[in-house]
Amino acid sequence: MIDRLLEHFGGENIAVACIYCDFQDHERQTAANMVGALTKQVVNALKMVPPEIEEAFKRAEREVGGRGLRVPETVRLLGSALAPVRRTFICIDAIDECSDEHLSQLLTSLQTISQTSPGVRLFITGRPHIQSVVEKSLPGSMQIIPFSPNSEDIREFLEMKLKHGSSSEEMSPALKADIMKRIPEKIPDVYVISNSISQATSYR
Repeated sequence: MIDRLLEHFGGENIAVACIYCDFQDHERQTAANMVGALTKQVVNALKMVPPEIEEAFKRAEREVGGRGLRVPETVRLLGSALAPVRRTFICIDAIDECSDEHLSQLLTSLQTISQTSPGVRLFITGRPHIQSVVEKSLPGSMQIIPFSPNSEDIREFLEMKLKHGSSSEEMSPALKADIMKRIPEKIPDVYVISNSISQATSYR
């Protein structure tokens, strides 16, 4: 989807910012860090860095103990970065892997940004069990697009990994066959939730 957005809208005062939530990186993936990462990506799309944003990040780096920016500060800076951009697509992938500790703050931040920056379009992917949480935190004109991973793509990926993996020579043909059969069956359905109905249907 990211490639499609960049290909379709590139060069039209459009910014695309994305985050992949990783359950193995909960310590670093705080709400403040994730919103800060979105801010840096939007700033990269600008021709110049707004002085307010540059100074805020430098000040955070200089502070003793590395306190860093708080969530309200990062949200305010993201709003400043978004101001000169005509349209921004913010994509949050695998939001169900965001820790409970930071999920609420992240969703609240996204809600604030979507309300204060009308040019923002949100695209969020996740497994079905977290859908109600996202819908409750981001009320309004949303569209849910359920989809299942392409089984052929999964098999091609597995074949590549099994062929080039470090232990591929040690694995028996029976085990490889079992992996090729069982893993695609276990891949869960996913959904996309978007606050841009017209755009969501274009990038299904």
